[in-house]
Amino acid sequence: MKKILIKNLTITYDKLVVLKDFNAEFNNGIHWIQGHNGSGKSSLLKSLCGINPVNRGMVSICGHDIVNQAINAKSKLCFVADKPDVYPFIKGMQFLKMVAKIKGVNLSRELYDWLDAINLSQYKDTDFSQMSFGTRRKFTLSTAFIGNPQVLLLDEPFNGLDKETIKQFELWLQKVKNDKCLLIVSHDAHILEELKNSSMVLD
Repeated sequence: MKKILIKNLTITYDKLVVLKDFNAEFNNGIHWIQGHNGSGKSSLLKSLCGINPVNRGMVSICGHDIVNQAINAKSKLCFVADKPDVYPFIKGMQFLKMVAKIKGVNLSRELYDWLDAINLSQYKDTDFSQMSFGTRRKFTLSTAFIGNPQVLLLDEPFNGLDKETIKQFELWLQKVKNDKCLLIVSHDAHILEELKNSSMVLD
C-alpha cells in the first residue's frame, strides 16, 4: 500500500487548469516538490489533504480515498500551510490542544520536548495576534508532532524559522523519514538537497 497514491489528478480554478492528469505515488521518505511560482505546488498539497476539491482523478492517503473516505484519510495526515494563519485571539497552547482534540489524541512527551528545544514554551500563553511571524510558524509546524501522522504535507516549512529551529527540525526529519511520508514544498535547496529521498519538479 502506498502512503500517497495520485491518479489522473486535475486541479482547476474557474477555467484555469493548474494541474492536468497528474500521476504520482510516494512511500516513506522525504520527497521534495519544486517548481516556479504558480506551477501548482501549494495547490497539489491542498488537494492531497482535502482543502481543495479534486476536480478529476483520485487521491488516496494510506489506502483511504480523500473524497469518499475523508475522515479516515485525514486522520493519517498533517498539513502545514505556507502561512501560519490562526485565529488571533487563540493562545499558543490552546491552539495545540485544539488540534489534539480534533484528532482525538493527547499531547505527547515528544511535542513538549520539541517546544522546549525551540524555546517555544515561553509563548504558550501568548495570543497569536501578539506573536511574530516566526513564532506563529513554529506553533503551526508543531502540529506535525500531534497524533503521529503517517503523511506530512509541508508547504515552505523553513520560512520564518531561526537557525536553531531549522537545525532542530532537520534533526527530526532525519529521525522520522524512514517511518513517515513527507512531501515538502520548499525553495530552500541548501537544506533539501541533503535531506531528500526524491525530488519532483512541477512546471
